[in-house]
Amino acid sequence: MYICLGMALYRDYFPTKAYKIAEMKIGVLLGAERDRLDRLAASLGREHAIGTDNLSHQLPYIVEFTKHYHEAFAAYLSAVLVQHEKPIQCRPACGNCCHHFPMSVEPFELLALYGELRQKDDFLGVMEACQVRESLFGRLYAKRAESLGEDEAEDRALHDYFAEWLPCPFSDRAGDCGIYPVRPVSCRMYFSETDPCYCTPDFLQTEKNDSYIVYLPDAVEEAIYGISEHYEELDLPESFFGGLLAVNAYEGLFADA
Repeated sequence: MYICLGMALYRDYFPTKAYKIAEMKIGVLLGAERDRLDRLAASLGREHAIGTDNLSHQLPYIVEFTKHYHEAFAAYLSAVLVQHEKPIQCRPACGNCCHHFPMSVEPFELLALYGELRQKDDFLGVMEACQVRESLFGRLYAKRAESLGEDEAEDRALHDYFAEWLPCPFSDRAGDCGIYPVRPVSCRMYFSETDPCYCTPDFLQTEKNDSYIVYLPDAVEEAIYGISEHYEELDLPESFFGGLLAVNAYEGLFADA
């Protein structure tokens, strides 16, 4: 997730026909993938399906599943955003929310995205930019952790990071996302009902800003968690930038795919 200070974290949605269909479709998709991974793990005689021994072979399946997962989430958004009284004010080339430090990125999203990034000419520059941002957050968190508990320290560090106003390495100078089709759900679930000028550190915790995160139903979140458990052997952090850096350690397996 992104920073949670000054932000509505949850809103109830009416179970309209469109909502029920979207929820059902994403549930079916996740259930099928969970069953596939369960069978794979059983055939290998272990608890987790994905490891360094079969990552190369599994990458095409991971990429395909992630694509359908993002499509299903987009359909879910279409079903819930129409229920908001105020229209969404997000617009192309805004990029203000792209100064947050994304968390809760699923391992299959990191793997699918990394496969796209490694083909780009500026790949090394992107990895260096991820390292800069991960290191900055680490320092901010360590400073907060000196006097706060783990959860509060993370929340405060996320806010501190946003205040640094460091753009995402995938955001260009115009504010457009360079990985928009393959961006993780953590980037897709953030919206604002107020003008983008208020989506800045100065206004984030004021009444002028009404930004929020669209969460998935609990049952769907549990299904996603069950799928992500199958990637535990890879030990990928949930942070966007740190996760990509960790995937880079498996670069050789991508080359063999």
